Amino acid sequence: MSKRTRNFIVAGVAVGLLLLVAAVVIGRVTVETGMPAVSKLVSEGRMHGAVHALRATYQFDNPQGLGALHQFSLMVLRQALNQDDPFERCYVATALAGYDDWSGRAAIDKALNSSNFLVQKAAVEGLAAADSPRAIEILARFYHFSGQDGRLMAVQGLSEVTAPAVLPLLLEAAKDKDTNLTVWSVNGLGHLGDRSALPYLHSSLEKATDPMVRTETAHAIILLGDRSPDMVAIIEKGLDTNNVQQAAEAALDLGDAQDPSVVPTLKQTAASEKVNPRVRLAAAVALTHYSNTDGMPLLKTALVDESYGRYLPPLLDHLDFKIGRPVLLGALRSSDQVTRLAAIEAIGRAGGDPEIVLLKEQSAKVDDPIEVAQIAWSLGHIGRQNCIQPLLDMVQNPFPQVRDTAADSLGHVADKLTGHVTKTQ
Repeated sequence: MSKRTRNFIVAGVAVGLLLLVAAVVIGRVTVETGMPAVSKLVSEGRMHGAVHALRATYQFDNPQGLGALHQFSLMVLRQALNQDDPFERCYVATALAGYDDWSGRAAIDKALNSSNFLVQKAAVEGLAAADSPRAIEILARFYHFSGQDGRLMAVQGLSEVTAPAVLPLLLEAAKDKDTNLTVWSVNGLGHLGDRSALPYLHSSLEKATDPMVRTETAHAIILLGDRSPDMVAIIEKGLDTNNVQQAAEAALDLGDAQDPSVVPTLKQTAASEKVNPRVRLAAAVALTHYSNTDGMPLLKTALVDESYGRYLPPLLDHLDFKIGRPVLLGALRSSDQVTRLAAIEAIGRAGGDPEIVLLKEQSAKVDDPIEVAQIAWSLGHIGRQNCIQPLLDMVQNPFPQVRDTAADSLGHVADKLTGHVTKTQ
């Protein structure tokens, strides 16, 4: 209510005049609702008013309301294309690309041609998350016109893509002489889920001599459905090495193998104090995929023991969610922000309604924009009805990274609830 209206009331204006004022106010509210009003408020940077108008006009439990929520998401992201920060501009441009909105294409091209490696990486990862034919086409062009570092960056991003269009590029990259490029390409072929890659992978395995390439090729073959004892044996051999990275990856790969015969080996690895802490933790995580809790004490120790804890964050996403949930809850309470962020991400990838409550409670405890943005991301990926209200609150946050992530997550939730497939950035 305006100051002038309050003065009218305090002064005891005649009833007829009050009714007239009320009618004007009601008429103004009616005019200022609906998507045109929301769009105007967003363009003016008045997010509180935009959210109020959106809530006043729509319910988000029906196709019309969810469609409006999707439109609102894109409005906020498009408006954010105007900001100065190259990382944030790149984020919103690639987020829009995930909805097949290429209004940020100029920002994407600028980021891909940036002299700043991190800006380039942000663009590549964002396009890979968009997981669309056009995005893959852009990444393929970037791959072919880049040096070795750029090609590796492109393949790392594409290794998580599931679109069939990425298969030719991964097969091409897998033949590169660079071991890192081969490993990432092979990982991508395994995650792609296209069994037509099996003949190539078997042929490649016969020729490969590098232990890491052999381990990851066998892992890819297993992911594509060939769980023969020979493949498992190759990965087990990869566990028995002084190369910490290879051994840790092999331990995680054994978790994916779903072969109960490897459980004793994993238990022994997790229990041995002679084994590198990173490898022990990876084995403990792998055991959760066999509904085995023998490694849980070690994982909980890592929450309080810094010598182990520094290896824990990248492993949290590999936990079996049901078995490993207590560890994730402990990580959520960690004093280390990197650990908390990793836990929030893992919860977003596999959580449900109970985890939405946890994330809302967590958001009330923190004010760091990076952490709040991660919570917004996770709510978007859980993607349920009761994620909408907290995300509408977050989209009003003054920090761009929170606002833009919340806007993207609202679009993701809206599309998921209406049965549309969107990217998983």
